[in-house]
Amino acid sequence: MKNLGLGVSRRLTIQHITEKPLNVERELTFVRVLFLIRILDSGGVTTHMMTLGQGLLARGVQVAVASGGRVGIHTHGPEWFSSHGIQHYQVPFPDQRISLRNVRNAIASLRAIRRVVADFRPDIVHVHFRSTSPYAQYIHYSYGIPFVSTLHLEGIPSGPLYRLGSFWGSTAIAISSETKEYLIKSFGVSSDRVRVIHNGVDETYFRPPTASERRNARAMLGVGLNSPVISLIGRLEPVKGHDVLIRALRGLRTMGVKAIAVMAGEGSRRQELEKLATDAGVGDQVRFPGYIDSRTVLWASDALALPSRKEGFALVVVEAMMCGVIPIRTPAAGAADQIKDGMNGFIIPFEDHKALADVFLRLIRDENLRRNVSAAASESARRNFSQRKMVEETLKVYNEVLLVHRGS
Repeated sequence: MKNLGLGVSRRLTIQHITEKPLNVERELTFVRVLFLIRILDSGGVTTHMMTLGQGLLARGVQVAVASGGRVGIHTHGPEWFSSHGIQHYQVPFPDQRISLRNVRNAIASLRAIRRVVADFRPDIVHVHFRSTSPYAQYIHYSYGIPFVSTLHLEGIPSGPLYRLGSFWGSTAIAISSETKEYLIKSFGVSSDRVRVIHNGVDETYFRPPTASERRNARAMLGVGLNSPVISLIGRLEPVKGHDVLIRALRGLRTMGVKAIAVMAGEGSRRQELEKLATDAGVGDQVRFPGYIDSRTVLWASDALALPSRKEGFALVVVEAMMCGVIPIRTPAAGAADQIKDGMNGFIIPFEDHKALADVFLRLIRDENLRRNVSAAASESARRNFSQRKMVEETLKVYNEVLLVHRGS
């Protein structure tokens, strides 16, 4: 959720992306990757594509995105990608509803995809939204261009019709252990075609704040320096569990702790959540800053709450850990890969506002616990979830697919 400007080199060899140098005969010659996604929203998948795209650009790979454009109120639209060297192509991908409009959009999308391929000439296609996979399959059959796919969310519909219309390419990338199992069990993808690559973030941007940076972040959000702050960053939709955090605030208040909750993001439930907070007697403790840079919110926070009912990997948890902010999340997908409970964060049961309140209370009352868990969170995130590691592992997948495709 930040802006970057990275230099672009022009030459990429397989030596740059593997632990051991290989023979010069096995130089990697691809230079163009096309991302497919149905829409650009304010969620983690759009941010992930920018982080991955910037890392690829820095290694000399040209990147383009084909999407239906921006949906919602945020800055992560086509111009965001274009301003950072990632070309955007408008393609009116249909949603999954059956309608005459979607039939028309599907036909228009095929025409648009042909124009994209003719103009950008990708060497490989990377699907980031399952409903766009038929277009990647079309590109493969029509032009012989291979593709890979990433599953960003566990629990997507997997009935017979959905399975029939899902194409995963030469390799399916799962962002967590749970999404890997879901691909295998629900879509019948063979385990040898699935690679787990955790989403990564830029560790030079997401870092612990200085005292002045923390003070400025709190001032921007209207939060006092000594107030305990817990944030929830994500779409204002039922799946994220904002209601659980509001009930936790009420529980903390009955114990004499007036914590501030910053609920950053946009969505359909804002008015409902504002009323819920007011009815719970904590309306004065909740901030709704709208769409805002996640780092600003994290720098103002003591902990991150993520009482989600469903996730894929929860990129914001990694961002928080990089910043030394302690995550408290449910065991939705990605939790086991990210957190060792009580060591570098906390895992609480689904729908358990009391457990959320209890963990936060422990953290704000025990400075040593808070300091130790914060340090462990930052260290483990930098070791396991860096942008560099994600980019290198993704490049290895691209390389393997292209070597097979080209008969190397």
